[in-house]
Amino acid sequence: MGLFGTAKPVLAVDFDAILQTKGVRGRAAPRQQLQILRSLSRFVQREKIKVIAVMTGQPLDKAPHNKVFEGVRVRYAQSAEMMAGELLKALKQAGSSGILVTDNIELEKKVRQGGGATLRISTFRKLLDDSNESLSGNNNGGNGGGRSNGRRPRRRKPAAKTQNSSVPAENARNENSNADTISQMIDLVD
Repeated sequence: MGLFGTAKPVLAVDFDAILQTKGVRGRAAPRQQLQILRSLSRFVQREKIKVIAVMTGQPLDKAPHNKVFEGVRVRYAQSAEMMAGELLKALKQAGSSGILVTDNIELEKKVRQGGGATLRISTFRKLLDDSNESLSGNNNGGNGGGRSNGRRPRRRKPAAKTQNSSVPAENARNENSNADTISQMIDLVD
């Protein structure tokens, strides 16, 4: 069972808001747009839901207007001023199970007043990032095992030496590996 349980919603997603949360300002390059569309596609496959992504600008060659690209339906607004209208069209296309995903507070209020459901872009972005990390096959935050957080790696303590038995030394190694595992899971202050 996926994140959304048994009821399968259709998410109408403000694609430009996702770009902004990723630090893209102004017009995004087609390569950036396709990368995010592919991450949405992985999310769609994992959760087995439908997503309608709405973005501004001219339609991409690989993702034409109102067509499905790798499991994600893509719609385009000609300008940022037309984005709210296109998002409402996408929400209408989604039907009664539609959920609007945006950072436009006025549009959220309008949809909620009409009885619709909304989801903040910041919450959706966390879901999207979590799904991409879980699919990357590691639990190091998707960074390939390297440390990109600026912390130094912890030194391992040597295993305790014993005279008669290797059992205490084995226990000491297990305790050290457990401590290392725990320290990797949490952010410790040095």
